[in-house]
Amino acid sequence: MTRGNKATGMWAKSKIRRILGPVLVIVGLFYTYHSHLDGCPREIIFLAWALLPPIWLIIEYWLLFDRNEESSRDFETFKHSHSLARNLWVGFLVFLVAYYSGIFFEGG
Repeated sequence: MTRGNKATGMWAKSKIRRILGPVLVIVGLFYTYHSHLDGCPREIIFLAWALLPPIWLIIEYWLLFDRNEESSRDFETFKHSHSLARNLWVGFLVFLVAYYSGIFFEGG
């Protein structure tokens, strides 16, 4: 097809990444809060936060980023955003461990 169609496809993938990632985080945080109110077992919440974000990052890399279509600068930005997401994810896991173990807060 034409080059314009490739650019449109590339734009769609980058727009999906920019919208879906933050939406999933917000949904996850609201679900976590709701789960605490409903008495969901802590192990289930922790397991979900331990497994689902890295699975999302892998899916995002495999399916929503095309190194052949996007520039090397876009790839560096993508890697940087994954690095930030990883750091936030690890920090949130540490917070959950501290909260659930009662180290800093009395676990609810």
